[in-house]
Amino acid sequence: MTQSNQAEYTVKIAGKRQITLPKRILDTLHLKQGDEFQIVVHSPTDIRLVPYVSIRRDLITPEIEKILKQRRAEIENGAEMVSQEELLAKAKVRNAKRRNAGRRKVELLQAAESGSGEEELSSTS
Repeated sequence: MTQSNQAEYTVKIAGKRQITLPKRILDTLHLKQGDEFQIVVHSPTDIRLVPYVSIRRDLITPEIEKILKQRRAEIENGAEMVSQEELLAKAKVRNAKRRNAGRRKVELLQAAESGSGEEELSSTS
């Protein structure tokens, strides 16, 4: 949540140390019954709810593990949380750039193999 859409809520600790989150928080964080989240305490006045998603270990590549470690470190150092939608939009742009760069390399290699793109290949290197 950024400063522009920051919201504050008061919750009360009930019996068995339980709290009830207001519906607006659940809706904003896209949480539903059974979902898990972490409570990250940076200081007594900086407490964050972080959605927790369990991912099969065999699906996590070394590249993804590196990104996750970097993001955890950023959050621990006080970086602002980013919504899932914003994160996915950034990833979509990044992936599109990678795909386009890959396609361009293939086109240049094919042109070089056919001998028709020698001028184009030398002008781009």
